[in-house]
Amino acid sequence: MKSILTFSGLNTFRCCPRKYELRYLQGLTTREKPETLTFGSAIHEALQQWYTLPNDAKRLGTVLDYLDAQFPGRKGDLQVKGQWQRARALFCGYAHRYAQEEFEVVAIEREFEAEIRNPDTGRASQTFTVAGKVDGIVRVGKELYLLEHKTAATLDGSYLDKLWTDTQIALYSYYLRQIGFPIVGVIYNVLLKTRLQQRAGETEAEYEARVQVLAAKNKSGKSNAKRELPETDEEFEARLAEWYSRPEAFHREQIYLSQDRLAMLQDEIWEISQQFLDARRRGKWLLNTAHCFAWSRPCEYLAYCQSGFNPNVRDNLFISKPPHEELSLASKSSETAF
Repeated sequence: MKSILTFSGLNTFRCCPRKYELRYLQGLTTREKPETLTFGSAIHEALQQWYTLPNDAKRLGTVLDYLDAQFPGRKGDLQVKGQWQRARALFCGYAHRYAQEEFEVVAIEREFEAEIRNPDTGRASQTFTVAGKVDGIVRVGKELYLLEHKTAATLDGSYLDKLWTDTQIALYSYYLRQIGFPIVGVIYNVLLKTRLQQRAGETEAEYEARVQVLAAKNKSGKSNAKRELPETDEEFEARLAEWYSRPEAFHREQIYLSQDRLAMLQDEIWEISQQFLDARRRGKWLLNTAHCFAWSRPCEYLAYCQSGFNPNVRDNLFISKPPHEELSLASKSSETAF
């Protein structure tokens, strides 16, 4: 039985073979998810539910109930509570903005598996197939597009330019064409994450200090300043609702995929699969230190690598988890390579 290759594994191997070995062979994954990943995952799943229930008059309530369940610690943790408030406000704003869609939903969370072929001979690999899952496939007019959800902290020209370099989506489009979905482009569905914070107000000491400063500037030596009280939940949620009513809170970017670019992927996938086979045969998973601080943050395996792969560090920071649990196809493979 052939092994499954996915984009996440392919990209990890290309960036750092040692990171690939730790995640996909040893199965190590961090015990705690970063806050940004938890928020993004919750919104992603909420969008899946939203588009799975297009004719349900109560679908917004269903999605909000789901989001409530994703932040169970909100009553005792102010940080979790803030994430929950932002998630609800974001989705209420989204539901209002896109109450009527410009596309027809064809498929949601569509999995696929296709052959990897030698670009010189056209023969299928005897070792690998490529597999993945796309957020959605939609029809605009008579054309099919991938629908790709993104949560982003900022949206500017640089962010939009980076969308063109999204190899994952180009790869998925190429292989979806092979199995009967003539994808012509991508609609990036970008949802902005607000930085608004609930105002804590002033402590008594902070208030007294401010009064003294203002009084010193006043000829009378007095100040009528009032203490800034904490913002109530209702006030904060009203500010969030106003923020997500703005046009810039959501964005749709439509990109066409050229045939030349899709054809180039066939060469890339084949070459990387051959490099992987060589590394596996020789048992050599090289450490690429240039990737330790990619994306302006440390790699999740940095402390483990720095420790010389100390088993105590491994056991404290990681748990063992099989890769690609989101793919039902992975369970059909005797070995998930990437």
